[in-house]
Amino acid sequence: MAKGKKSEEDQQIAHSLLSWAKTHKVDTDPYVSGLHAALSSPSNLAMWATLPPLEYLPFTQTSEGSQSLSINNALTIARNILVFVPVALTWAAVGQATTAFTIYVKANPNSVTNFLEFWQDGYGVLSSNWTIGHIANLDFLLISLVIGLTLATSFLGKRGRSRHAAGQRKVDADRMRIGLALTEYLYGKRAVTPATLNQNVSASISNLRIASKLLEKGVAAQNKFLSSTPSNKELMAELKKNNKSKDIA
Repeated sequence: MAKGKKSEEDQQIAHSLLSWAKTHKVDTDPYVSGLHAALSSPSNLAMWATLPPLEYLPFTQTSEGSQSLSINNALTIARNILVFVPVALTWAAVGQATTAFTIYVKANPNSVTNFLEFWQDGYGVLSSNWTIGHIANLDFLLISLVIGLTLATSFLGKRGRSRHAAGQRKVDADRMRIGLALTEYLYGKRAVTPATLNQNVSASISNLRIASKLLEKGVAAQNKFLSSTPSNKELMAELKKNNKSKDIA
């Protein structure tokens, strides 16, 4: 019966280890797969008991918040590129307006139109897409988009980091739980060596000392109680004394 209980315990701890490993996708780790095989057999557990699980179990990373962080990274790159677009667009418009103004001046040498007036009106030479008013509107929209992306990346980044930190704490707690369960289980599977024997003997002696101190305190309390309890002779004498008092009365 004891052997069957032991086998059930082996299977239970092996199942817990495999379940944790598959959940966190570390079931192919050499330590995890080797320990699981030993627990399933079970075989050579004395060797595995010498390897502290909390040191050899692989560390895992959570995927919580990864989507928000990925979107945040993409938006951050887009925002950083978009910052320079209004500047580039403005200078491109300046180039187009300058070229068109040169053509207009050559065609109309007596014209008194200044550059800004020409840039705004176009005079049929400059396309309306490159006029100063149209470019200003585009720059405003682009700068507004940059501001919006800055707010979005700030929010997404904070939310993603918060969810990642919470998920990582949960993952670390799961690793700690399975590590402690394995440590407790493997503790009794260690091979008997002079070091472990001395350790067990020291623990037994310490437990005996504690038990003897508790026993001494119990005996002392019992003796104190007995010493305060009247003896049979004292009770008989007290009864006789009471009877004599009644006769005299």
